[in-house]
Amino acid sequence: MNLSKSKYTRFCQCTKMLWLDTYHPELAVQDEALLRRFQEGNEIGDLAMGLLGDFVETTAYTADGKLDIPSMLKSTKKYLIEGKENICEAAFSKNGCYCAVDILHKTEGGYEIYEVKSSTEIKDVYLWDVAYQRWVLEQSGLKIVGTYIVYIDNTYVRQGDIDIHKLFAMQNVSEAILPYYAEVAQNTARAKEYIAQKGEPEMPLGEQCSSPYDCAYWQYCARELPSPNVFDLYRIQNKKACEYLQQGIVSFGDIVQSGMPLNTTQRRQVEFEQLQLPTHIDRLGIRSFLETLWYPLYFLDFETFQTGVPLYDGLRPYQQVPFQYSLHILANEDATLEHKEFLADENSDPRRALAERLAADIPTDACILAYNKGFECTRLKELAEMFPDLAEKLLAIRENVRDLLDVFRNGYVYDRAMGGSFSIKKVLPALFPNDPNLDYHNLADVHNGGEATDTYLALRGMEGEARDKLRQSLLAYCGLDTLAMVMLWQRLREFCHI
Repeated sequence: MNLSKSKYTRFCQCTKMLWLDTYHPELAVQDEALLRRFQEGNEIGDLAMGLLGDFVETTAYTADGKLDIPSMLKSTKKYLIEGKENICEAAFSKNGCYCAVDILHKTEGGYEIYEVKSSTEIKDVYLWDVAYQRWVLEQSGLKIVGTYIVYIDNTYVRQGDIDIHKLFAMQNVSEAILPYYAEVAQNTARAKEYIAQKGEPEMPLGEQCSSPYDCAYWQYCARELPSPNVFDLYRIQNKKACEYLQQGIVSFGDIVQSGMPLNTTQRRQVEFEQLQLPTHIDRLGIRSFLETLWYPLYFLDFETFQTGVPLYDGLRPYQQVPFQYSLHILANEDATLEHKEFLADENSDPRRALAERLAADIPTDACILAYNKGFECTRLKELAEMFPDLAEKLLAIRENVRDLLDVFRNGYVYDRAMGGSFSIKKVLPALFPNDPNLDYHNLADVHNGGEATDTYLALRGMEGEARDKLRQSLLAYCGLDTLAMVMLWQRLREFCHI
């Protein structure tokens, strides 16, 4: 079995991770967000191929869709003999160690390695990766005279066609990789030993479970921990939780007995769980919040996407682009609940159309209620900057946004079913248990923000019934977000007997 550069970096993070990849990959719980980033990374890598001029590419696939490594190795050897200046996905294998270099650039003195990343910064794990590549290539007989990491420049603003020389930045990491390079020979030998052993290696939970990436085997490796446990504490850093774990502080009972320091929110979380306390309701606090609201009352939620390669003019890499909103509306205390919604055409820049409709749908004297308002307020500010003719209206709307999250973040309402989280997807089922109409799992196609992003981008170029169905799913998801806020607001009023 070849040890690839991805397997090598996973071994560097956690030896057990590589062993599980080899023998029990079915135990992994895939992170959909990570899979999306992986796919986008492939697209960014393809775009970067022309950075250094004309190139040839070795990528090949077998009939079942897997990489055809023997073919890639053969093509690489051919292109090296021909003296090609830039070989993309240049493949090398030596003593069971395999890698494919994103761009192998020929110079007068030897070859340079260019590793392309979709990130906007250089991370240590990238240095592990490049050090391994350099070692494999040198073992294969190549003289490496430079190693570079290519990454996204987040100051780039698209105007017209994508300028890859402005979109990408590159940094010479030849010196930075030296400590990691010195460990490659030993690490590859150890990795092969781990792959060869049949018994599952012992590896205690630790920082490697989340650094540099969250491990897909967390649920498996942590299966014997009690629930809840120290890792479930509100906003606890994994490093700190691991320190407590090593001290034998695991369960919430252990936390109480240890006397370890807790912030107010963590203390409430532990006490409610340990004492099985009923829902906490601070009616004075709730009423103080409700008194900051007025009619007409508009419940607002945006859906957005972000891409490493900006799709439209005026966009930076990974800038949030709103493409959809939902509004539930109460004109006065006795009014019937109204609903308005907007979903942009997926084949063009959605921002202008969305901004115009939003400005028309929300009067300047309305009170707007959002959940975690910083997100909506930032989008409104960006739209105002983008469209000066709409700025006065959009900024007026922004000034009137209030945050429903404050009620729960300030501790006015707490239920142990929230598990210390104030996410609407935790708060809603805690206050409305077993209500199928408020269960995101019962929606079709789109159940969370990540799926909304994927679905909207997947619509590009789609036609017919399939497109219509997915657009309806997007509307239903965003509509539930604002309906959820309405229901929470009504429940708060019930708590105060309003």
